[in-house]
Amino acid sequence: MKNIENTTGSQPCADAAVIAQFFREITQEWHKYPDQVGVFEIRCLGENQRTASQLFAPSAIDDAVDWAVRMNKIKLNIYATINPVDSNTSGSARDHNILRAHCSFADADDAAGVDRIETFNGPRPDMIVTTGAQPHRRLHAYWRLNEPCFDLAKWQNCQKQLAERLNTDTSITNPSRIMRVAGTVSYPNKHKQKKGYIPELVTLKVDPEAWS
Repeated sequence: MKNIENTTGSQPCADAAVIAQFFREITQEWHKYPDQVGVFEIRCLGENQRTASQLFAPSAIDDAVDWAVRMNKIKLNIYATINPVDSNTSGSARDHNILRAHCSFADADDAAGVDRIETFNGPRPDMIVTTGAQPHRRLHAYWRLNEPCFDLAKWQNCQKQLAERLNTDTSITNPSRIMRVAGTVSYPNKHKQKKGYIPELVTLKVDPEAWS
């Protein structure tokens, strides 16, 4: 199993190879729907900085990676939609712009959530994104669906049930939800810095035994 990290001295920096792998993993099934392949939105957020966003097709992952790296260098936090977005969308994606869902996902932002995911007796996550380790470990878990879900109300209900069962973030339920991009650096705001959060490289493991 490979877990790639990239640092320069004591300061972490974005890892383009991991960012590309993350986008490939998220979009790998989209080509099966040529009439509605969809695009993904990268949204960049930072404290006291203007939000930046762009849409990218799965065929333009190299361009998406380049842009994400550039935005991360100016200390913007990099997020992306996980579900495919209608290519005719203008501006930031909203729930009605989402075409379908290819996976379920959960956000464990505290020790209890991480423990519940790691001891979950259901299907093992297909992908684990560790968003930080200080002051405690935090992660996102992804499960691929056997078939894409076009009934997004049903998918949303399943997301709610998953969050309740795992004791994870219950806001991670809307179809247009953005999640942190693996391979980028997480920059905590001043409030979180006071709690012990530090800039950290967001890592990726793709394996059914992703936390071992």
